[in-house]
Amino acid sequence: MLAKMTLARWIIVLSLLAAVGLGYYGYSMHARRLSLEDALTREVHEIALDLRNLARRHSVLTKQLDREGFKEQSDPATYIRAIAANAAVLMGDVTVAPPSEAEHIRGILDTRYTISSSSFDRGYPRLNIANFLYKLESESRRMRVTRLRMDPEAKNLKPENVLDVDSWRWEVEVTSRTKLETPPPAVKR
Repeated sequence: MLAKMTLARWIIVLSLLAAVGLGYYGYSMHARRLSLEDALTREVHEIALDLRNLARRHSVLTKQLDREGFKEQSDPATYIRAIAANAAVLMGDVTVAPPSEAEHIRGILDTRYTISSSSFDRGYPRLNIANFLYKLESESRRMRVTRLRMDPEAKNLKPENVLDVDSWRWEVEVTSRTKLETPPPAVKR
C-alpha cells in the first residue's frame, strides 16, 4: 500500500493530519477565549472597584504622611528636636535617649523615646512644656505621650508654694506605634 503512494497522495494525507491538528488547536483556543470573556465580564467590575478604592486609600495615606512630618529619610528623634525648636514651644535643645522597642500586640511595634531637657540646671514654664507635648501629639498620628515627670526647679520648696514658682524640670516618654509589614490578604475571587 505504501508503494502505491504518490507524492500527491502523501500531500493529501499530511494535509488531513495537519487539518485535524489545527482543528483541535482552534477548538481549544476558542474554549479559552470564551472562558476569558466570561471572566472579563464577571470580574473586571470588581477589580476596577478594588483598584479605585486602593487608589483613594493611597491618596489619603500619602496626605497623612505629608501632614505628619515624618519622612522616610528622617527619624523620630529629628522630628522631636524640630518640635522642641518650634517658635510656639521654645524648648531649645532636647536629649532623646536611644529608643526601646517592644511588640505588645501581634503585628504592632511600639517604640519608646525618653526625652529630657539638655540643660539640667534650667527649668521651663508649664506653658512651654504643655505646648511641646501638644505639638508632639497633634502633628503626628503615630506619636503619643505615655509618661511625664515634672519636678520644680527650686530644690527646697514647700509643698504649698510649688505652684507659685513656674519653672520645672521635666522628662517625657513618648511612644511611636508602627504596624509591622505583613503580607497582603488574599483577594477573594
